[in-house]
Amino acid sequence: MHSRYARFFQFIIVLGDLLLLNGSFLLALAFRFDEIKLQNTQYYDYYVQLAVFFNISWLFLSLLFKTYDTKRTLVPRKATAKVLNAFSLHFFILLLLLVSLKKDEYSRLFLIYFYASFFVTILPWRFYFLRFLIAARRRGTNFRSVVLIGNGPALVPFYQSVLDHPEFGLRVVGYFSNNPIVGIPLKGSEKEAANFIVDNKVAELFCAYAEREKNFSEWYKFADENMLRFRIVPDLGVHHATSVAIDYHHDVPILVQRKEPLELLHNRWLKRGIDVIFSLSIIVFLFPILFPLLALGVKLSGKGPVFFKQKRSGLRDDGFSIYKFRSMMLNAEADLKQATNLDNRITAFGRFIRKHSLDELPQFFNVLKGDMSVIGPRPHMLAHTEQYRVLVNEYMVRHLAKPGITGLAQIKGYRGETGTTEQMLKRVQADVYYIENWSLLLDLKIVMLTVFQVFKGFKSEA
Repeated sequence: MHSRYARFFQFIIVLGDLLLLNGSFLLALAFRFDEIKLQNTQYYDYYVQLAVFFNISWLFLSLLFKTYDTKRTLVPRKATAKVLNAFSLHFFILLLLLVSLKKDEYSRLFLIYFYASFFVTILPWRFYFLRFLIAARRRGTNFRSVVLIGNGPALVPFYQSVLDHPEFGLRVVGYFSNNPIVGIPLKGSEKEAANFIVDNKVAELFCAYAEREKNFSEWYKFADENMLRFRIVPDLGVHHATSVAIDYHHDVPILVQRKEPLELLHNRWLKRGIDVIFSLSIIVFLFPILFPLLALGVKLSGKGPVFFKQKRSGLRDDGFSIYKFRSMMLNAEADLKQATNLDNRITAFGRFIRKHSLDELPQFFNVLKGDMSVIGPRPHMLAHTEQYRVLVNEYMVRHLAKPGITGLAQIKGYRGETGTTEQMLKRVQADVYYIENWSLLLDLKIVMLTVFQVFKGFKSEA
């Protein structure tokens, strides 16, 4: 996309954000102070200062999270997740300032009105604006003519992606190679490429070779001399390269195996803060009612302690003790044998609490302690970790994130008994996807679907 269009779309996004933010601010004032006029009162300046802070801090956080990015390859869901991250940090920064500066001039009800109205407007605005851009780009004429050169195998999937995704704004007008590969219509040899590029006002040159040759430097120089944007399509030798990123050590490019949003400190702080608040809310408001009833049910179901304690694999494969309400009779295979749907070790009451995941409630104390997160890959028994680390590709990758009470694999149905390696592979693939694509929006989706499934009742036990 030409830079002038990018700047225009970014301006529209900034303008829309500020209109929604200030509209939400005025709406909150109207609801909260419908009978109290702020003008000519000591509170007027306080709220003017707050409005200025809201606008400046939102612009800063949007730049920090790059929420104004309008590149053609951007997925609306991921873009909306960035906005949610900025929104959450905006809220936490305000709370931190109010507490640290001991500010009590602002109405709590006003803040609730503001953030509620801003939340329900900013996310749909960003999501559907990007959807509109994608639809417009699919129908539009804002295409860049590109030429493909070389015989690198990565050219074929790149060519196919250009055909499948017109919203990327690329149009292949010619493929030139001395040793052409199957799958792309050939225009001519590489000697014919230079004149074709100049005559047809080509905008970009994509180059790939099966082996490192001098052609790269020649085409790089040609691109500079003819004001072309030069691109290299590398063959990384991996099946799924969407998670690969490029980092730089000074001016040396480094290929990073996978992008992990939780590698960023502010994302870890944000997730940890939500974990603590969510867990404390469950413990304070839900536990006083449920805990005595569940504890009594466990005691009446058979001999043994109320709580079940077991070593599980945690972050970076460090072992930790997980806590659950006991759902089985005492047995010697608890640390070795996985529970199955028809397991005769499970008590009648245990089957009920496992169906609704009530046996997992004590793990909110694990979350407060820091061993677990509310959302993340489910922690496995130590014996299963040793078993599957050699059987399932990328199995140990799931330990790059804190284990969770629930996770993406669970809401997708990959929970409970994993009787085959294929079943475990599906679970691992979901966990790895979560690690590579974490966002607050994804966490929110997992929480909502988990709550729905808890009331509905899972078909199998985790």
